[in-house]
Amino acid sequence: DGEPVDAVHVQHRKANVDANVKRGLPLYFAVRKNLRRVEKLLRNMSALAEIQSAIALIRKHRSAARNGVEQFVADGACATGSPNIHSARNRHLSHYAPGTILDAPAGLEYDFPASGVNASNFVTVLQAELRAIAARLVMPEFMFTSDASNANYSSTLVAEGPAVKMFERLQSSLKNDDLRVMWRVIDNAAAAGRLPRDVRRHVDLQVTLPSLHVRDQLRECQIERIAYERGVLSPQTWSQRLGLDYDQEQKNFAMHTGVASGELRDARGEGTHH
Repeated sequence: DGEPVDAVHVQHRKANVDANVKRGLPLYFAVRKNLRRVEKLLRNMSALAEIQSAIALIRKHRSAARNGVEQFVADGACATGSPNIHSARNRHLSHYAPGTILDAPAGLEYDFPASGVNASNFVTVLQAELRAIAARLVMPEFMFTSDASNANYSSTLVAEGPAVKMFERLQSSLKNDDLRVMWRVIDNAAAAGRLPRDVRRHVDLQVTLPSLHVRDQLRECQIERIAYERGVLSPQTWSQRLGLDYDQEQKNFAMHTGVASGELRDARGEGTHH
């Protein structure tokens, strides 16, 4: 059902390998074993906590035989039933109202398994494993642990941070690949007669990348103003950085100036009289 495509018309993007390697690798290939351990640890933590929290208490009969314990359970049960119609084994349930006080006779002890659940130890191991993954991928810790308490968000995404440098390299690579794709689209349109043959002489493609580090807009505006006054920054580039269309803003400004001039003439009584 598919249509064969020549290799020259396919753009192959490689990642996480050297330039002389023919095929790239997934981003998480280097930490796949760590991710498996994290998955198993999280699964085991949840299963352990579920089992421990499901058991309300355990009564320990020091000097009682098995028959005596079974009779004790049956006598103290509020309800008896079988969870499975195909099973002949009964399950005894006891209801304890809030604030119930239990009187244990001699030789009877109560143990509460839920009190021994200490999930913080497992969470510490889990976070350590996730921090190792983040360090290997040169990413902020909170992107994997969802915990920003160990580092401030603004301090982890500063321009000099290793994570920002890594993301900027990725952005630069994707920018170049995207530009090649867009130029290929323009060339195909020119070959099909939808655009002029010399379209490359009249078209300039620009790609604006989103800012990664935390922005201080007032400081950025001051720097851009100095660059504009020194003739380093053009109004078009300045508008582009602000997310504005320069041509459209000039039209809006001209329209605003015309409306303001007309209102001023009307106020002075210089308008057209019929």
